[in-house]
Amino acid sequence: MIVSFFYSYIIELMTLKEWLNQQIKAEYMKDILDQVSKDEAFFKVYPPKEQRYLSIELLPYDQLKVVIIGQDPYHQPGQANGLAFSCQKHPLPPSLKNIFRAIEYNGFDVNHDDGDLTRYVLQGVLLWNTYLSVIEGKPLSHKSDAYVTLTKHLIKKIVNEKEHIVFLLWGSFAQQFESLIDQRHLIIKTSHPSPLSSYRGFLTSHQFKDTNAYLISHGITPIDWR
Repeated sequence: MIVSFFYSYIIELMTLKEWLNQQIKAEYMKDILDQVSKDEAFFKVYPPKEQRYLSIELLPYDQLKVVIIGQDPYHQPGQANGLAFSCQKHPLPPSLKNIFRAIEYNGFDVNHDDGDLTRYVLQGVLLWNTYLSVIEGKPLSHKSDAYVTLTKHLIKKIVNEKEHIVFLLWGSFAQQFESLIDQRHLIIKTSHPSPLSSYRGFLTSHQFKDTNAYLISHGITPIDWR
């Protein structure tokens, strides 16, 4: 009993970066990380290794407010930068263009010349890609149950340690994690921002206004979506 309590206490003290490092070293991650290393010897893999965990490394976890879950990184050169849906240079991918369109529909001005979404992460928005890497030109090339397990562990950690987090679940892939989120948090579901599905509700959703309204109602500073 004492050992169990002490272990729980240590876990609570862990930073999110330390937690991620622990998970990456876990046995269940070994096969996929070995495969990624092998692929890097023969192919271009995105995002670059030094940016692969930026969604957590840049996040002020004590200020976490919003969680957005993507599937895998952009697979074209110069796009993926370690943050889901973020792009480090032009031209902007179609999904990101639609995200900006939806934000504007919610009444916020957006700088379409800046696809780097670090500005959201620094305000407490987790932009997490479930599959953390991809081979150039081969979407879902690092699809893995281990990455799904990692994402489930991450969501459970957030749900258990935080209150009043907004989870924006875009499309069926992200919505598979809905059952892990309890009523202390807000879930907003829409279609995915991809051109294939954005017209099914994503572009006309009030999700960004609703997110800020929820945060304000709980005394939390809203996100500046510009």
